Amino acid sequence: MSSAFHIHIGGAGVMMGDMLWKLYEKEHNETTLKNYVYQQVDGHSHPLTLFADLDDRMISEVQRNKQIQFKKNSFLYGKEEASNIYSRGCYTIGKEIIDKGLDQIRKQIETMDRLDQFVITTSIMGGTGSGFSTLLLQRLEVDYKNKVKTNGFIIFPSSGMSNNILGIYNAMFSIQMTRNHFHSITMFDNQSMYNVIDQQLDLDYVDYSHLNNLVAQTISSYTGLRRFNNIDNSKFFSGMCPYPNLHYFVPSYGKMTLINDYTRKELSQNEFIKYLTKKEIKLYQSPNNPQHLSTTLLFRQKEPNHFYGKFNQTLQNLSHVYNQSPRIFQCNSSNYQVLSELAQMKQTGIFFSNDASIISRFDQLGRNFDKIYAKRAFVWAYVSEGLEEFEFSEGREALANLTSEYSEVIKEDSPQNDLEIDYE
Repeated sequence: MSSAFHIHIGGAGVMMGDMLWKLYEKEHNETTLKNYVYQQVDGHSHPLTLFADLDDRMISEVQRNKQIQFKKNSFLYGKEEASNIYSRGCYTIGKEIIDKGLDQIRKQIETMDRLDQFVITTSIMGGTGSGFSTLLLQRLEVDYKNKVKTNGFIIFPSSGMSNNILGIYNAMFSIQMTRNHFHSITMFDNQSMYNVIDQQLDLDYVDYSHLNNLVAQTISSYTGLRRFNNIDNSKFFSGMCPYPNLHYFVPSYGKMTLINDYTRKELSQNEFIKYLTKKEIKLYQSPNNPQHLSTTLLFRQKEPNHFYGKFNQTLQNLSHVYNQSPRIFQCNSSNYQVLSELAQMKQTGIFFSNDASIISRFDQLGRNFDKIYAKRAFVWAYVSEGLEEFEFSEGREALANLTSEYSEVIKEDSPQNDLEIDYE
């Protein structure tokens, strides 16, 4: 029987993982395949996971939850943080704990019949999330080669919320990692998630727990295909990749409702699909209209519905570069909620899009990088921690190549070959 192994890296990745395992615990009794994300020992369920950070502050928060039976080798931490610097996570502080982390992963994987995939949460803006993730992914590729799928659920820089110079550098250095060491990347950014929460909920205060909930719900529905339906989800994302490097997916999630909203009503199938495919509820928003290379609707409802969305006009009318029809999957499960203020809906859904319009966001990241690197701002902080200065240029070139690949696909599809893309 196959299992998935979860890895949560850096402060943001650890907090996303904390929310995810709280959600898994609520769902556990309903799951039909209980050993997909847990190791079952003498009637106890132990999560198959590693929480990794360069200091123990966030991990201590996770360990306080005694209701989840984590093993001791589920936690990896060092003695000092990455100070928001990629090279500390990759070249200096991270190297002190990497071998211990790989050993902890190996020992847990040895308890499985077969490793199905790695599910990774992190933010590429932090020093640990960018640097240690790069180091770990490089080593995992050596140990497990291409036999195991690696699927990332990753926070990218927001378009307007962050002016963090180091975050821009860290994200730039991470592009090559996301391109070369992952089979799929599901993209989020904090500003877009705030926007979606504001649209769906009337909350006086929104914090990171609400953002982490969106990521956790997305991952839970994805792994839920195997946990509730016993559907092989290892190929779920591979069907959305027309080219191996173009594996960046934008999710939309809905619908959320407050527990005290007594006027709430369930949407009809047509209303629900129309809502999910709106540009405004993407969890990684681009200013341009979508350019779908491929799309998948994953809806979640306990009662099976084999005909759901098959003839829906909104899905049929979506424009795809390769004229493909959207794929449709159902996760046969109730919609559980960790946050007490959120109601359990009878139906929720995630709409995944391989959307080439993200090149506008990539281009914006490149322009921001160019501005600060031209002044050599904080370059010394990275070089003093073992990074070679030519790696700044390598990272920028990797981003330019990725942008070019997406752009070429769109141009090839244009009959007049004159499609213009607005990067502003």
